Amino acid sequence: MNLKRLALLALGTYGLCALWAITGVQGDAETPRTLSVPQTISLGMLTPQQLADRAEELTTTTTSTTTTTTTTQPSTTVVPVPAEVHCQEWFPTAISVGWPNDPAILEKLGQLLWKETRCQNVSYTHPRFNGHDHGVAQINQIHRKYVEQLFNMPMEESMSDPTLNLRFAFLLYSDIAETGGCGWKPWSLC
Repeated sequence: MNLKRLALLALGTYGLCALWAITGVQGDAETPRTLSVPQTISLGMLTPQQLADRAEELTTTTTSTTTTTTTTQPSTTVVPVPAEVHCQEWFPTAISVGWPNDPAILEKLGQLLWKETRCQNVSYTHPRFNGHDHGVAQINQIHRKYVEQLFNMPMEESMSDPTLNLRFAFLLYSDIAETGGCGWKPWSLC
């Protein structure tokens, strides 16, 4: 590349940066987005009985043939995160099961979900299922006993439910973080 081309390339790059700076996002405050979530789940640590009750509630389906009831789904306001953060569609569910509504944590959670599954819920029936890791957060079978005891159902079934999967991922994260460790360690993101 000759010096003239290099100078033109540098000048063009500078011009594009200046144009972005003038018309870009500087000073614009992004308003929080309100996204709907399928269910409301209590935040914070739950007792073993509360966890068992919640797991039963999440897995029970009721149908009524005599009456039809229309309900409005609750919504969760997600703090603004950069648009390039992956897997934002899972943030309302994650927040509803205990993940902090904190931009730094949500960005890292998006990185985790993108790294593990490209934002897909890879259940045991999914073509990309590897036989060891389950769901959107790829919970490893090493946790089988804990998962089955906690949710009172087979791991394959409970970890295929994104709500339960993200709840268990939060339990793993928070258990390690509460003792001063890196909560992202189970996914090698420390």
